[in-house]
Amino acid sequence: SDMFTVTALAAGATFAAPTGTPQNGQPLIIRILDNGTARSLAWNAIYRASSDLALPTTTVLSKTMYLKFIYNDAAVKWDFVAFLNNF
Repeated sequence: SDMFTVTALAAGATFAAPTGTPQNGQPLIIRILDNGTARSLAWNAIYRASSDLALPTTTVLSKTMYLKFIYNDAAVKWDFVAFLNNF
């Protein structure tokens, strides 16, 4: 599995497509903490949310956010499957 960590985020962030060749079912966790100010988040089209769980568009100041994705090779997307934002 892979984890990407952003700490002390001081400006809005755009998450690009990960590099490498993902395998079907591979998990990806992104952990984000801003620098005490809420920051905007944008996502490459490779990340896919559902009607049950939308991708976040901003951080919550001083809270650590965890996002979990699973690679779906049939759709060629990273499906957003879990979210915690209260650490």
